[in-house]
Amino acid sequence: MLLENLKTALEALFGNRLRSLLTLSGVVIGVFAVTTTISLGQIATAGITGEIQAFGAQSLFVIRDFDHPDGRAFTDADIEALSRLPIEILRQRSANVWAVAGEERVRLTVNGTTPNAPLIDRTIEMARGRFFDERDAANGSPVIVLSTDAVETLFEGVEDPVGREVILETAGGNRSFYTVIGVKKRVSGALGAFANDVSGDVPLESLYRDAPGLERDRYDFLPITIALDRDATAIEQQVRAILDRRRDPESYQLQSIEGALSLFNTVTVILQALLGGIGGISLVVGGIGILNIMLVSVTERTREIGLRKALGAQPRTILQQFLIEAIVLTVIGGTVGVLLSIASLWLVVRIVPFLDVFVLNPWVIALALGVSVATGLVFGVWPARRAAALSPIEALRYE
Repeated sequence: MLLENLKTALEALFGNRLRSLLTLSGVVIGVFAVTTTISLGQIATAGITGEIQAFGAQSLFVIRDFDHPDGRAFTDADIEALSRLPIEILRQRSANVWAVAGEERVRLTVNGTTPNAPLIDRTIEMARGRFFDERDAANGSPVIVLSTDAVETLFEGVEDPVGREVILETAGGNRSFYTVIGVKKRVSGALGAFANDVSGDVPLESLYRDAPGLERDRYDFLPITIALDRDATAIEQQVRAILDRRRDPESYQLQSIEGALSLFNTVTVILQALLGGIGGISLVVGGIGILNIMLVSVTERTREIGLRKALGAQPRTILQQFLIEAIVLTVIGGTVGVLLSIASLWLVVRIVPFLDVFVLNPWVIALALGVSVATGLVFGVWPARRAAALSPIEALRYE
């Protein structure tokens, strides 16, 4: 009986192809929306999380609170106290200057830093040349490592700027000649939107010498990297204990990559739930379409229902037939929606640079298909019950 009802349901659906197709579209859109939005959130989370972990695994950032009465800058004495731990600390100061190369004159952010910067800032990779070393730092050598964006601005059309000179002009009118010794690779992926800029790195002593207004021994934040074989949580507690003895515990913030990832994951889960809910609304709309089409189908086939009942069909058989029609509609629509979602997600991963991880959770597919079947079942019950309750005599008289 079940197979006979399934065959009858398919014949009824294919007998009204256009109407069935229009009804299917609502389910397809709903399932596509649910699957795509949730999966896209997971893909973005996986891609960005991987990049952040690669960039800042085992990293801490100590940032002073500018609004706190004791939110003074960190000093070399603070760094010296922290250096007893198995960590690397980056000293860095920045200044905005004019950079001149040939006829080009642009604003340049100059970062005075230490030779260990590539060990701490994992976004630093050399495309050409080298980063400055301990000897350059100790001598305050006039050497500079430019970002790719800075090279393209200052040396447009020049294949290799290493060895060329750049003039840095500070606000006080001081002019200093620097030799380009390296070019950093452009940061790819999601972090590139924040890390890429027109900038250059110079030895910290060189910046102090050529930017007279820059106060020494003052740092607004301290990037810290922890040895990979160490317990990051324990090190974080030790860093906090040392700083708490030297300043008000409320005068600074200690941030870790793990904390940032936890917050990021929480936000993405909330967004996925919201977007999935919006997709669910589309499924409800599709369910209303199914309700409408099934009611029309019951009305059109009233005489058929009366005839079947007159020949001995039980009400549950009629109920089963119309429920099968509704469920078949949603199963077909759900399958098409999932396939379209998979194709769209694959295309997005291929096009968007930082989304290099294709994620398709089977539970998301199961959820979307399950909800679509449930939608067909829920919205198909009323028309099916209405068909099953028809009186055979009244049905046969129906014109």
